[in-house]
Amino acid sequence: MNKFHQKFLMIVMVMFCFIFLMSASSLAVSLYEDAGSLYDEHKAKNMGDILTVIIQEQSAATQEADTDTEQSNELEVSPGGGLLDFIKMLRMSQEDSSSASGSTSQSGNLSARMTVQVVQVLANDNLRIHGVKEITINEETQKIELSGIVRPEDITVNNTIDSTQIANGKITYDGEGAIGDKQRPGLFTRVLNILF
Repeated sequence: MNKFHQKFLMIVMVMFCFIFLMSASSLAVSLYEDAGSLYDEHKAKNMGDILTVIIQEQSAATQEADTDTEQSNELEVSPGGGLLDFIKMLRMSQEDSSSASGSTSQSGNLSARMTVQVVQVLANDNLRIHGVKEITINEETQKIELSGIVRPEDITVNNTIDSTQIANGKITYDGEGAIGDKQRPGLFTRVLNILF
């Protein structure tokens, strides 16, 4: 073999090795999948996603009423004649006045954190949410139920939302057990309240 063939063969082999190495590296598959950053935010946006609601609700109501009434009546009967002459002249008057006032006031506070689920994605991308949380301690069961509609832009990067940002929000808080039973009026009391 002459020198020219040796050089040519060497160049072909180097090119073949270079092409082989390049194709092998393009077929290599990484064991690491770049699915996103460790700090990537996940905010609820699809049906079935969960969202944490921070409940901070306060309510207060006061009602006052004043009533004043006055009434006076007079009755006069003339003396009878003929067969009714035994009826003497009769005069009677009556006056009555009364005044009353009353007021009622009621206030309540509810603070809690609960996780709810997206049950529907509306046409405008708003999310309908619903969740129930039950806590039982010493045979006392406390139940919080929450539903409403939230805007995705109101959800924080921590995937939380304040209860005051829920449209058509309905929060129900109820308790059952010995204490809850004592707070409900009995049947006799309810009947008396209906009658009077």
